[in-house]
Amino acid sequence: MTVALISAPQLEPINLAEAKAHLRIDHSHEDPLISSTMTAARYYAETASGQKFITQSWRQYETCMADNRRIALRLRPVQSISAVTIYDQEGNPSILSSNDFELVRGSEPALLQFSSSISTAQAANGVEIDMVVGMGDFGIDVPDTIKRAILMLTAHWYEFRGAVDPRDQPVSIPSGFDALVSPFREMRL
Repeated sequence: MTVALISAPQLEPINLAEAKAHLRIDHSHEDPLISSTMTAARYYAETASGQKFITQSWRQYETCMADNRRIALRLRPVQSISAVTIYDQEGNPSILSSNDFELVRGSEPALLQFSSSISTAQAANGVEIDMVVGMGDFGIDVPDTIKRAILMLTAHWYEFRGAVDPRDQPVSIPSGFDALVSPFREMRL
């Protein structure tokens, strides 16, 4: 299983003004640095929590379909499925109708269940699943604890940006970051 970003979030869970207020900065000559640090902090927090925050589109690649006609979706939370393409034994793509699959939301991870009209042999050369994921379209849809973790990480990386060679970044994670994102992690055995 591999995933690839199709379209990034259109905005960040926190805006530049919120980050600058948190950093106690009132000038604008470092706005590009602060903005890029916020994006990196959001990406790190998404990776640490296992969830996507602001609506974005991803593609999941699977080599085949299981005999039970289900595929576990590796990103969360899944809002919707945009398209499903299966490749036959010759590598020819077929885009499935929305009647050929169903998003099963009540499970962790979310599942894509294929109808009985789709045989597992049809997907001999793989399956591509395009999905929309995220907690919502705006920062207000993201829990405050996640926004606090992003602000904390942005401030930490901003403060220590010159202390360590850029190739060694991130050099550290601030104390308390894990406590803020851990409630959003998927529990695994």
